[in-house]
Amino acid sequence: MEMDNQTPLQHHRYPATESEYEAELTETENEFAEQLEAVEEKAHKEIQRYLLWGSLGVVVNISVFYLFNNIFGVEYQISNLIAWVFSVQASFWIDKKLVFKHASAHPFRDMGKFYGTRVFTYVLEALILYVGISLLSFHATITKVIGHGLAIFGNYFFSKWFIFNKKTQKTTN
Repeated sequence: MEMDNQTPLQHHRYPATESEYEAELTETENEFAEQLEAVEEKAHKEIQRYLLWGSLGVVVNISVFYLFNNIFGVEYQISNLIAWVFSVQASFWIDKKLVFKHASAHPFRDMGKFYGTRVFTYVLEALILYVGISLLSFHATITKVIGHGLAIFGNYFFSKWFIFNKKTQKTTN
């Protein structure tokens, strides 16, 4: 193939003057700023929904823990496990439907991933309970609130990026 007869690729009309260049640059910057603002607004709303609706999962967790530990007298680690099962199940459906608005043809696969990531934050919380209650003799319910509060941050991260991720939703449907 002979190279002399080929015309160069023309991807875009290049600005002829500095003012044209500045105008195109400003237009590009404005488009980027609008896109960035839309992404920030969406993320902000999602975080607000997570805090609002996620508080239901917290209420379930703390209430079940209190009920089993303080009312029924069940050992604190067993009470924590029971509370975890109840709150993770409630949180899965809350996060799926109300927070991340995730539609999937495979809800049980999503649930498996959800439980899998929540095991990590459960272990973190169980460790905090052990240190706070068994080693430092702190009040069980207060220690539970602190441990669960720290777990919330990990739960949001895992839910957002690994379970209810829009990219995952597109590739699995």
